Amino acid sequence: MAHYVMGDIHGEADRFHAMLNKIQFSQDDILILLGDVIDRGPDGIALLMEIMEMPNVIMLLGNHEYMMLQYLSPSAAGTEIRRWNKNGNAPTLAAYLKQKAKVQQRILGYLRGLPTHIELEVNGKRFYLVHGFPGENVHDEVWTRPTIESLNPIPDCRLIIGHTKVLNLIQPEEKRIDYAIKLEDNGEHLKMLHTQGYINLDCACGYDMPIKALACIRLEDMVEFYM
Repeated sequence: MAHYVMGDIHGEADRFHAMLNKIQFSQDDILILLGDVIDRGPDGIALLMEIMEMPNVIMLLGNHEYMMLQYLSPSAAGTEIRRWNKNGNAPTLAAYLKQKAKVQQRILGYLRGLPTHIELEVNGKRFYLVHGFPGENVHDEVWTRPTIESLNPIPDCRLIIGHTKVLNLIQPEEKRIDYAIKLEDNGEHLKMLHTQGYINLDCACGYDMPIKALACIRLEDMVEFYM
């Protein structure tokens, strides 16, 4: 049995399935998804429905799932509607609206029940997994973005996050295009960011970037996988 953690998928079902094959994921293993399964890419709802049926997959709430819940709430404010509309919701919303009402309710019920973080121990090592960064409430845990200098506020554990693209942390805005071109010219892609405070798995899956990758890490030995 092995524990795997996977970063933001953003609707890229092909990469998700290829990663499962690459790590030889089995019914005896456990996979923790750091949220943001939906939006940007085309397959968010299909992925959600697949994940809902996988008993050995633990999904955390991401800010995109949080935006979806806010948008579809009967009390949604204009700000919440505009926010999700501006963040790549089109393929997710279109696929959601094609589902029968009973299926829509199952999807929303599943999302409402997602935790914002999980703490676990593997081989004597403690981990805190969260989409954005440890916080005091749901909003903070799915939306907070660390800096590269941010330290882990949870004592005696390793912090693993997603949400903030690695590129945005390692390069200032004015240098990101040149850095991306250099990686592409060298046939390379973004990789996980290891800092003193955390490990970030968001390698831009779902974005229109040739250097993007879906990242996954095995907690038993911290081996990294990319697709």
